[in-house]
Amino acid sequence: MGTIEPARKLTTILSADAAEYSRLMRADEEGTFRALGLCREAIDSLVEGHQGRIFGSAGDSVVAEFASPVEALRCAVEIQRAIEQVDEGLPERNRMRFRIGINLGDVLVQGSDLIGDGVNVANRIQTFAQPGEICISASVHEIIRTRSEFAFEALGPVTVKNIAEPIRVYRARPLTGEHAPARTIARRSLRSARWALLAAAVVAFLAGGLGLAFYSGYLRSPLETEVTSPAVRQASIAVLPFENLSGDATQDYFADGITEDMTLALGRFSDLAVVAPEAVRQYKGKPIKPGQLSTDLGVRYVLQGSVRRDGDRVRVTATLSDAETGVQLWSDRYDGEVKDVFVVQDDITHEVVGTLAIKLSAIERQRALAKPPDNLQAYDYLQRGREFLRRYTRADTREARRLFERAVALDPTYASAYVALARTLLLTATSGWTELTAQYLNEAERLAQKALELDSSNAGAHAVLAEIYLGRQQYDLARAENEEAIALNPNDAASYATRGAVLTFSGEPKESVRSFEIAMRLDPSVAIVRQYSIGWPYYLVRRYDEAARWAEAGIRQNPVDYFNPACLAAAYAQLGRMEDAARAASATLRAWPFFHVETFVSQFRRESDRVLIAEGLRKAGLR
Repeated sequence: MGTIEPARKLTTILSADAAEYSRLMRADEEGTFRALGLCREAIDSLVEGHQGRIFGSAGDSVVAEFASPVEALRCAVEIQRAIEQVDEGLPERNRMRFRIGINLGDVLVQGSDLIGDGVNVANRIQTFAQPGEICISASVHEIIRTRSEFAFEALGPVTVKNIAEPIRVYRARPLTGEHAPARTIARRSLRSARWALLAAAVVAFLAGGLGLAFYSGYLRSPLETEVTSPAVRQASIAVLPFENLSGDATQDYFADGITEDMTLALGRFSDLAVVAPEAVRQYKGKPIKPGQLSTDLGVRYVLQGSVRRDGDRVRVTATLSDAETGVQLWSDRYDGEVKDVFVVQDDITHEVVGTLAIKLSAIERQRALAKPPDNLQAYDYLQRGREFLRRYTRADTREARRLFERAVALDPTYASAYVALARTLLLTATSGWTELTAQYLNEAERLAQKALELDSSNAGAHAVLAEIYLGRQQYDLARAENEEAIALNPNDAASYATRGAVLTFSGEPKESVRSFEIAMRLDPSVAIVRQYSIGWPYYLVRRYDEAARWAEAGIRQNPVDYFNPACLAAAYAQLGRMEDAARAASATLRAWPFFHVETFVSQFRRESDRVLIAEGLRKAGLR
């Protein structure tokens, strides 16, 4: 008898998942369970009403199939609306938001179950949706893109786990107000957001000016956005349409794609407000006077650039300027070879936006430091505190904590201030500056969770939680939080650096090296070297020369930490440089007189890593 081929079919898959379900369960297990039951009742009923079928369910997630992509998207919109209605009857601590992904693809039929890439892609796409949002694949978009009831926003090609080729993802939303899921920048209550929007609309109408909606992370219409003053809460930037210098009008799409990707990527930084593209589009191809965009759009910075494509070569330039004075603050250039247009767009965005964000942070810190002490707002205190925190000393960390506490006192809804305050407690605990390590880590965790209550898309909060769990040697929790941070902001150097640290201790040094290299490419400054012992993953993959080089750099920037001299001692010993190894061993003991090899290696999860580290340390003379 021949082998029976499995049945296959083309179908639409909807994947829905409750955001932050683990946190909600930790906070209130019974209340969260009841809330999930109410949400599932609504979801199950709507799926059936749109001729769908649920074939997978695991706690907080639902996977369903539909014969029609249009019905799947309509169902998703109604699910988000129904969840909002459920939330209105629940206590704040039990309210749930779902992320939904939809894909049209070929699947294997296994009884009542469906398996294969068609299902996997839907599950991956769902992770790109913010809580309360819907993301779809290009295959779904191709069929429903002309439907007048929906609006779509391209997120570009994305590489996802266990899927060989990059996939194009779009954010979908209904154009009709009654179906639009409520979202606000500050994550305040729906009622507060509506009053704030009404007030903003009235002011804009009376002034006869242009109503501009700022957004963080994704495009929002005025009906969906709570307008906050970027001068008070965050820096603001307008991304002007990049100019096509190729001499070929058919290449306009490439320049437009770069502009769109840059705008979206910058919007993922929680401390940066980005002007909506439709408000900036009017300036395309027009001369702009210094101060014009500052007056017209109320922004502090302007990013502009050009794209020149010649055959398979492409050059992209980007320039950051002060919107008020027109003074150029930063510029960068990307040269590359076009093999896959969308992959190149991704690379350019990753490269330029990552370094631009670091430059903006430095400029904002200096701006805050230059202000008179009696004229500071919460945002200024945050920036001043960050300047002290990056010095990595006990006294400076204490001062940073004081400044962050002041920021929280001035604005108790400022999520980034809670994240920064949590980081001071984390650093105090992990640097040995307190005997109350567990107490400090617990308080840091509480502050990070508070930040996520205020802003569930704050990548920094997830990154801090990853480091807290790493400090407790809860490696799986640390990994999960860090992956969430990177999913929220794939251009943030600090999240990749945290990932490198997590992977170092949890037994994946090769992947850790890759993460640190991405972080250093995004942020070539000293900050990452200062905060992380980058030498250890290189040591664990037996690249001892590079381990020693990074450890030496770490010692120069952070001489009080014992991780770097310990790494240097072990690396030198493995290289046979025994006199240098002995000096590094002495430096380790000066930094931490109670250093003990067995205690030190116990932090590393993998047995082979512990053996290799202990071998080098003992060769260097440490016990």
